[in-house]
Amino acid sequence: MGIGVVFYVEGTGIGPYEGARVQVQGSGRVLLATGIGTQGQGHFTSFAQIVADQIGVAVSDIDVVTGDTDQFHWGAGTFASRAAVVAGNATHAAAKQVRAKILRTAAEHFECAEADLVLAHGRVTIRGVPERNIALGGLEATAYFGPAKGATAAGAHAMIVEIDPATMRLRILKYVVVHDCGTVINPLIVAGQVQGGVGQGIGNAFYERLAFDDQGQLINGTFADYLLPTATEVPNIEILHHVTPSPYNELGVKGVGEAGAIPVGALFAQAIEDALELSARGIDIFEIPLDPSHLWELAGRAG
Repeated sequence: MGIGVVFYVEGTGIGPYEGARVQVQGSGRVLLATGIGTQGQGHFTSFAQIVADQIGVAVSDIDVVTGDTDQFHWGAGTFASRAAVVAGNATHAAAKQVRAKILRTAAEHFECAEADLVLAHGRVTIRGVPERNIALGGLEATAYFGPAKGATAAGAHAMIVEIDPATMRLRILKYVVVHDCGTVINPLIVAGQVQGGVGQGIGNAFYERLAFDDQGQLINGTFADYLLPTATEVPNIEILHHVTPSPYNELGVKGVGEAGAIPVGALFAQAIEDALELSARGIDIFEIPLDPSHLWELAGRAG
């Protein structure tokens, strides 16, 4: 058995090349358009939550469009764990501007102070006089907002492994992640990002290798030959949130998309070194993936 503990720091939210447009339409639905691309990271849900918090509408009443230059004319794309940091903060700022326009227009409509208004459930109501209200569709408003600064995320992974010395088969007994991505917009999405990252890291650490023959031809170019971790190889992961809001953006968020994969290779190497007592024999692991044949070689050198 062996134990590994690895810490990481990740620069996230490279920018400041994103923006957002938030628009309350005559139907009362809200349109959010941003140039960031999306590939299944949960952007539609997270961005809609940010808008809903400011404008007082249900998430289901928000239509989110990403990566469409017909709807929003510029953007740099999805990379460097940046969407929540740059596009999320642009969305937040635009939604705040829309909220201010709504309250200002409603105050003029009702001839009251903005402080006397409540914005919730898709309507603006005079506080204490619920019968005096107006739907957001009657108060159309639009706002744009651009750049936001990046942020630095950090965390730690720890793992206990068991290695069968007869077969070099490795089994993960426990895997724990403590991460700090600043303010957590959606805990379920963050957990999914971390778990997906760990799965990718396990592939890098133990399964994935491009193999070539003597003529330099790739011989494992299909998923029938190229090893990838599946649900049976990725362990249950205990995830703990440590929240230190970023001081560099109003939401206080940091990126989390790639953090799960960063320390995994080093973590495997450390845990295996501990299990096989390699360091005591002057052997350090400098190469991944650590497939069984590689482990046999290391064990033979150690023996």
